[in-house]
Amino acid sequence: MSIKTAFVYPGQGSQLVGMGADLMHDRPQLTEVFEHVEAVTGRPVIEPMVHGPEDRLRETRTAQLVLFAFGTAMTRALAAEGVVPQLVAGHSLGEFTALVAGGWLDLDEAAATVVQRADAMARCCHERAGAMAAVMGTDPDEVARVLARHPGRRDDGRPRTVVIANYNSPRQTVISGDAATVEEIGEAIRTESIAVVQPLSVAGAFHSPLMGPAQDTLMATIARLPLRRGHTPMVSSVTGGLVTDLEHYRDALAHQITAPVHWTRTARRILDHRPHRIVEVGPGTTLRSLIRKVDRGQEIHPCGNTNELRAVTCTRG
Repeated sequence: MSIKTAFVYPGQGSQLVGMGADLMHDRPQLTEVFEHVEAVTGRPVIEPMVHGPEDRLRETRTAQLVLFAFGTAMTRALAAEGVVPQLVAGHSLGEFTALVAGGWLDLDEAAATVVQRADAMARCCHERAGAMAAVMGTDPDEVARVLARHPGRRDDGRPRTVVIANYNSPRQTVISGDAATVEEIGEAIRTESIAVVQPLSVAGAFHSPLMGPAQDTLMATIARLPLRRGHTPMVSSVTGGLVTDLEHYRDALAHQITAPVHWTRTARRILDHRPHRIVEVGPGTTLRSLIRKVDRGQEIHPCGNTNELRAVTCTRG
């Protein structure tokens, strides 16, 4: 069975200063979405989103809420033009935007949870220096073999913490852990394989055991979330499968902060539904690039500004 349209939502790192400015100018009613999120959370959205500066927008506490609000507003803009998805998915933070878009979670509950998630992750980043690096040009199994060849403790006796955090595409993996070990393992990968290793500009070791305290903080919140069966099917990037059992999914969502992002599985599951097109709802084209590494012929449209919104609505078929 084929579907018409799937929406995918990017995670932290895709934010851009100025995003949303043209959207609010052309569709002032969408300003209400941003103002509502500000009212619910008590956090600024419009000011850092439109004016930055970049350092402020890059902060975990700011970036996550801004991206969530932007994706939600853009989803409403698409719906107003008659473009609605038959399947949704999100990369890491983007999963919360997908939950709202698919009707699985209320906007207010999701916004409050995103704030708590961002605060808890930011505290972890402050307490222990972490890092992430993209490994490009080799498969995840080779990366795992390199990790397995290194002992559990460094020469100074401290434990090594480094894991695969993102399975982004068949030839792109992200590793995450304490900063010294990520650098050491990155050098080993360069030496032992033909991969390119690119350090990422992030605040900490997301999707690794270093986020354990943040996960503990969120456990009770996730346990109380009023999840419901949505009106639109969703693929979870925690499991890479369709969400069917709400309580099983709740447990997966509770462990999302330390669990790897299975985006390759997610992309393949979306492609199994043979969508006529996929729309990346958010700034940038990161997910478009990753999905095309799985199927280069798939039609994928970015939708992160007014011009891209017009292009999507003009080709709605």
